[in-house]
Amino acid sequence: MVLQNRRNNMASEQPLKKKPKIEGVESSDETDFIVNFPSDSGLSSLTTLHLSLPVNINEEDISLNNINQQFNDRLPCRASDCSVSNNESEDHTISVTNDIFSFSYQSNDSNISIEPAPNINLSNEVVNSWTTNSCDQIIPVQQIPEYVTQDYSENVESGLDMFQNMLVKQCLCGISDELFQNPFEGYQLINPIGIRCGMLTEWPTSKILHFLSNLQLLFDIYIKQNNRGLICSKILDLCNSIMVNEYNLMEQILSLCDTRNRYINFMSAKVVSSFFIIAKTELNNEWLETLYSFLTLDNVDYIKMNFTLEIIKRVVEWKDADTHVLEENNSSSFENKSNIDCSTVPYNDSESFDTSNVKGLIIRNLTIRWQILISKIRFLIDNNNNVQAQTCIITFLELWENTISVRNNLSVIDTKPFYAHLETFLSLLNNSLPSIIWKQLLSLFNEVLCYGSTLALQSLIPDDTCRLAHFVIRFVKDHALLDSLPYRRSEGYTVNSFVGTIPSTHPLQSNMDKTLLQKMVLLVLKSVALSIKETKSDSSDSSIGSDDSDYNQDMLVIGRSMKDVLKKLDIFLKNNLEFHPETPFSNILVHLFSDQDDYLIESMVCTLDIIVGIPDRCAVYPELFNMLNPSYTFVEFLKVVGHGSDVLLDYLVSNETCFLLYLLRFLKYVRKNWSIFMRCCREASLSNTNEFDSAMRVLVNLYDQISRLVLRQLFPYNIDPILRLLKGCMNLYEGGEYS
Repeated sequence: MVLQNRRNNMASEQPLKKKPKIEGVESSDETDFIVNFPSDSGLSSLTTLHLSLPVNINEEDISLNNINQQFNDRLPCRASDCSVSNNESEDHTISVTNDIFSFSYQSNDSNISIEPAPNINLSNEVVNSWTTNSCDQIIPVQQIPEYVTQDYSENVESGLDMFQNMLVKQCLCGISDELFQNPFEGYQLINPIGIRCGMLTEWPTSKILHFLSNLQLLFDIYIKQNNRGLICSKILDLCNSIMVNEYNLMEQILSLCDTRNRYINFMSAKVVSSFFIIAKTELNNEWLETLYSFLTLDNVDYIKMNFTLEIIKRVVEWKDADTHVLEENNSSSFENKSNIDCSTVPYNDSESFDTSNVKGLIIRNLTIRWQILISKIRFLIDNNNNVQAQTCIITFLELWENTISVRNNLSVIDTKPFYAHLETFLSLLNNSLPSIIWKQLLSLFNEVLCYGSTLALQSLIPDDTCRLAHFVIRFVKDHALLDSLPYRRSEGYTVNSFVGTIPSTHPLQSNMDKTLLQKMVLLVLKSVALSIKETKSDSSDSSIGSDDSDYNQDMLVIGRSMKDVLKKLDIFLKNNLEFHPETPFSNILVHLFSDQDDYLIESMVCTLDIIVGIPDRCAVYPELFNMLNPSYTFVEFLKVVGHGSDVLLDYLVSNETCFLLYLLRFLKYVRKNWSIFMRCCREASLSNTNEFDSAMRVLVNLYDQISRLVLRQLFPYNIDPILRLLKGCMNLYEGGEYS
């Protein structure tokens, strides 16, 4: 594809005559213009044009030529549908709509339609054709400066459709040699010195999106077939050609962010990230430098910054195992039916689904610029006065969360630099910050304090993680962090779980953002559990005995601090939620998280570990126990799930929650504190129910269900430790020996 871009002018315009005075209309000395089409266009002679305009326009006072000149200076246009007509009649119309301007005229030897690119919206794109960045610099909107002839336009459209239809069948073997050799040939643009191939930025928006969609589909099929070990030979050849940049595609796709079109930017970022995945480390350093330079511009360009952040985020969050379980069983039969004539080749790149190398490359390049980027994002958070700035902030925070997340299997060494500066962002939380940024920051902090997935299992807690937990406790205890939480909306607004804050006049609709409240409460619980675990880990040093007076004194100080924080949280929830003042804190937590399984189970792990971590001889233990009673929590949890043992079994089989960890630790606690468990269950019982018997029936049924699955070798992992603990509780319940 030719990479030159030359400004093309419309056909020459010449002054024709002064406008005649029209009776009843104020005179004007404006000069009319008429378009002189090239002699080879078949339009050497034109008859008088009749214009059909809206009723509020004086038809006699406006000419086609005036309108043509207006939009020539303001709109990129393309000529299409040029063909010879034998129709002797004349019909000339002009129509103006909100998003497209077109006019057509028919004569005995021509039928012409001229219209701007379909992405133009007169009310937005034309009138507001300038974008201002954060430093008040004016950035012109890049427009399509050329014209497209009908023959070439139809060829491109036909080629895009054919390419797409073949890709839908997951095979390119039936594609023509001409199209395969030039699959990304662009629009042919006519200018005064001839015809040239247009760049992607000169295409109409709809065709750019069509083109990018085809590319994305091609990459998806390549990865999918590569995973199966059998790939269409032409898909393989085409992807290899793209990877060596035979068509100079990457430079042009990266330049598409200059179009300032959000849909094009979205698709371009998706295509570039998919290309990085299939190309792995075989990436041109100039591409990376171009992308990362957008993050460090002196004058922040929100669109380009977000474009780069989206690409990096998509690469980082890429999941290596992406095949659905239902596809595995039906993939072969489907391919045999759909692609009988496909010339497939056995192919499996051993590194195709090991993206650690390309992720590491992307992350290391980001690390070099991390300090500058952190400073820019902090500035944007302090000055988040427009939607574009908030979009960059949210994308950056999502990228940060994905980089730290254990689910993305990034190297510990590569991700270590990203644990710095977390506490500085915690200090940015205040009641003037938009709730959407609050929510994303809390998600980031909760991901760092990944208690249920990793930290609860580790004997030693990283210093950076402990430091963040300490800052959370300090801000809740001493800086009224909970009171700054913008979990309620203004009068006349409600909170929708899907779209966020929306206007509402319905008096019964809640104006509370429950998700924001859940994230905040879970963060506090994790911070308390980690702080106690850190102290308990320090006490495991052989030089410190369990009876050491210094250790007991330290635990007393820490216990009092944790009690104060949890008490503030308890009062905050009771004051803002509809709970009786005497409701146990553990019951409030179960109902607060009842619609979020992962939050619910992780909070139960935290409260259990807090009680187990505080020595029962500590002075604050009784008060903490009454607040976080593990037996009360379990009984209330069984009420929420309807005492269904099958629900507990689903939790055990699924990897979406840490229920296995919770059940293992809770059953150990119950066996060790059997009498306390029985007493607490009976205290929680209503007049007509026995919660102790109900809880034990659930555990007995769970034991039977697991045993049947193990007997048939259908359980996905070794569940024997849970079976032994369940059996021990059943023996105690039946009055048997403690085993």
